[in-house]
Amino acid sequence: MNLETLGQVLVETEVVVEPESVALLVDALGTPHATEVALRLPFFGPTVGGGDSVVGPIDLSLERGLAGGQSFEWHRSFRLGERVSVVVSVEDIIDKGTLHLATVLSEYRGADGDLIQRQRTVFVERKPPGEPAPTVAAADGGDGAGESAR
Repeated sequence: MNLETLGQVLVETEVVVEPESVALLVDALGTPHATEVALRLPFFGPTVGGGDSVVGPIDLSLERGLAGGQSFEWHRSFRLGERVSVVVSVEDIIDKGTLHLATVLSEYRGADGDLIQRQRTVFVERKPPGEPAPTVAAADGGDGAGESAR
């Protein structure tokens, strides 16, 4: 994983909440509240700029990596046909012994600039065999908790 991507903007683009895409999601969900759910989550931040827009720049090995978690902060639902600006950035990278953890932040804003949603996605990657683990400094209490790459 490329620890130097910390703080970098990986994607800055506009997307449209396409009624056809939302309809496919509603059909796939097939529940009484499917439309409400689909308008809460029509996009997945790490792929909104294309399949390799996040994995490539952070140099995530798909052989040693996995999704470590996803969280959402909702301010309102998306609206059919609305044009939305999206910024995807590397919010945090932690070197934790034999693992790297990267938190990718995706922020969606309406045409008025108001925040619609924040998504945080954590990627976990095992270090390749033979890569040295960081040394634990005495100042951190020796708990081996790792530290941010900042």
